[in-house]
Formats: sequence, C-alpha cells, structure tokens
Amino acid sequence: MYTLVEVEDWIGIIPSLNDNNINRLVLTELRNNLEGSIDPEIGLILAVLDAHVVSDGIILPLPGDPRTFYRVRFRVLAFKPVMLEVVKGIVRDARQPGIFISLGPIDGFIHKSQIMDEQVEYLPERRGFRGVKTGRIVETKDIVRARIVQISKHTKRTGTLRIALTMRQPYLGKESWIKGQR
Repeated sequence: MYTLVEVEDWIGIIPSLNDNNINRLVLTELRNNLEGSIDPEIGLILAVLDAHVVSDGIILPLPGDPRTFYRVRFRVLAFKPVMLEVVKGIVRDARQPGIFISLGPIDGFIHKSQIMDEQVEYLPERRGFRGVKTGRIVETKDIVRARIVQISKHTKRTGTLRIALTMRQPYLGKESWIKGQR
C-alpha cells in the first residue's frame, strides 16, 4: 500500500557556502539519506516530497562534527505492504521454484504451489508455468492479481523486505482467469 507519511525529526546539516537556503539543504540531505531505504514503521521510502525547518539550529559539542541540527517536518511517499492485501503486478520472471511479480518498487514471490489450485509444470522455454489439468499458462509479462500472505520484515542481515504471495483464491490470478470466474 502506498502512503503519505508526515515525519518530524532532527536532521544534521553541514554548513554550505554555496547555498544558504536551509530548507533546500535539508531536503537534499533527506533525499540523499532516506530515498530507497526501509524504515520498520514507515516501509520502503520512495521519495521525500518536501521539508520545512521548524526550529533554530543547534550545534552539539561533538569533536570533528561540523553539522548543525534542525528540527524538521517532512513528508515521504512510502510503500508498506499489508498482510492479506490484494495487489496487482506484472510477472517479471519465472524459475523452477516459482514466479517473481513486480509490484512497482519491490518484487513479490509466488511459490509454484501457490500459483493455481492444481499441479503446475515449469515451462523454461516460455519462462512460465502451465496447469496440468486446465492448461492455463502464466508467463513473464502477464498481469496478475495476488494476495500478500507473508512479509519478512527488514533486518540488517537481509537488507530488504520479502513478500510472499498466493493466487490460489477466488478472483486471483491472470485477468483472463478472473473473467471466467464471474
């Protein structure tokens, strides 16, 4: 789920002789440090939209640290997956264990046992899977609808979010499969 989040925090800025617009310096600092990072509460930070300094700067007595710290209010656009959320994505790749779905800023994974309510066979030449009974095929570049069934939270060891998906429920899967269920 995409969300707009307003945050207030202290930001350290190195003084600049080239630019005395503190709001612009703060925005640049936030964009350089936050965009593309994962916050456990906010999710994957896609963009810092704006920033406004809300206090006077303070200098901490830290040897060798030239930064001035400002209290800043800023807005970010974030992607935070939600358990059981239905998402739409494009099949980016298919391998023997399952398929990878591009959800926009991050990929999700569907294990081959979660693709259909039947046994599937891997089609390496088509980079996809085919249902043994129905012959339905899902392959790269197909648009699919899936449900989030597991989210591995960001840790320092993994460095990323992992999202497990399923298409084994009514009204999930390829668009052509869903039309047949209505």
